[in-house]
Amino acid sequence: MKTILDTISYLLDYPIISLGNQPISINIILQIILSFVITIILARAITILCKNWLFKRLGIEPGHREAFSTLIFYCIITCGIIISLQATGLNLQALAVVAGGLGIGVGFGLQSIIKDFISGLILLLGRSIKVNDFIQFGSRQEFSNLQGTVQKISLLFTVMKTKDAAYLIIPNSYLVIFPIINWNYEKSDHRVKIILKVGKNIDFLLFTEIVLDTAHQEASVKTNPSPKLIFQGIHDYYCEFTLQVWINEMKDEDFTINRLNYALEYYLRKNGINLIFPNQHLAFTEPHINLPILLSENNNIPTHSQTQVIDSSYISLRDILSKSPYFEHLNPLELRELIAIGYRQKLDKETILFHEGDPGDSFYIILSGAVEIFVPKINKYLATLRAGDMFGELALILGIPRTASVKTVEKTRLFVINKLGFQTILQEQSNIAEVIFEELSQHQEELAQRQQQLRDMGLISEEEDDVNLVNWVKKRFHKLFSL
Repeated sequence: MKTILDTISYLLDYPIISLGNQPISINIILQIILSFVITIILARAITILCKNWLFKRLGIEPGHREAFSTLIFYCIITCGIIISLQATGLNLQALAVVAGGLGIGVGFGLQSIIKDFISGLILLLGRSIKVNDFIQFGSRQEFSNLQGTVQKISLLFTVMKTKDAAYLIIPNSYLVIFPIINWNYEKSDHRVKIILKVGKNIDFLLFTEIVLDTAHQEASVKTNPSPKLIFQGIHDYYCEFTLQVWINEMKDEDFTINRLNYALEYYLRKNGINLIFPNQHLAFTEPHINLPILLSENNNIPTHSQTQVIDSSYISLRDILSKSPYFEHLNPLELRELIAIGYRQKLDKETILFHEGDPGDSFYIILSGAVEIFVPKINKYLATLRAGDMFGELALILGIPRTASVKTVEKTRLFVINKLGFQTILQEQSNIAEVIFEELSQHQEELAQRQQQLRDMGLISEEEDDVNLVNWVKKRFHKLFSL
């Protein structure tokens, strides 16, 4: 038995090759292989621990976690290899000489790999592209306008999952050399545009209301920045608009456009407004009973008087604002600006909109549902407001705290104009301020109560205080809205 063991030991220690003056035996090779395996296992374990526990505890973003984990993995592998080679007794100087000799011959054949390797380091350290980023290639590149989400970044290649659920393996040098659109690079919202073409004889104010209201109803659309409707131009047979909305994730673009297109077509058609399609202008030159979607049954083009809201449940902001003493003198263009600058807010049942004492920084119009106004301190119910009612305007105009609390009594949709939007309207349409002063002058008793309330709270400065209530309102108004 001893003879067999000695023979095996002799064979394992017998030099089979030499690197410089360093003999290499099977025993050394096995030690190196075992060390490499242990190093890889240890590197993966540490990497997983850092990525899934340590970096999460430190609050590092997912894309950064992946980059740091990859760098840690390769650093551990490099250090492990060096330590393993030294532990086996190999002379690293001899390996350096051999590697240098091989490098001259092999280097020319590995230029692309070296380029991808360096590019991988640039991506991982520079973090211009991170895991979970949504990227897009340019129209002049090999993968024209291809979009997808980054799944993995290694030192040689990057894996991207396209919208079609296919995986594209991209050399890192490609991502460094060519321009790439990164929709997630230091940006939290993304703009989506929808082209709308309508006839010239529609009610444009009603059209604006419906389009913006529909955009605000889409769950994936952000309220800040608010959706905007841009009038692009008047053509021979139609007027062209662009609806601009902002979403959180660009990968949801197709989903959002699909839902908005269906909703816009439905609500516009239901309210007597039909969209124009590319070759539809033929209906105006050769009218037929079955061609034009904008013609009525007697083949007449509808005028403003003929266009009506078919959906009786729709609350027209134009009608509500026109009945308000503050806005009844606005013309359709001014009303459109007021409607376009506001936004919609959805609230569930039993939701508190604001409490007594909160800042009066917005006013509201109820589009659907109902709200209850109450004073919790004295447990007193004041009123229930329903669709079409307006509230909160006095607090906004005077910049005073809320005098009561408001909560919804059913699912409710509100049209909201905040202080910034109201200030924009006032600066663009100075006549509104004069109308507001005239209207408020008719409420002397209520103004006196509000003035005293602000005095008691120490919220009126000496320069704006005035015994004359109208003068006080003007001073406060100009100060609040920088007029």
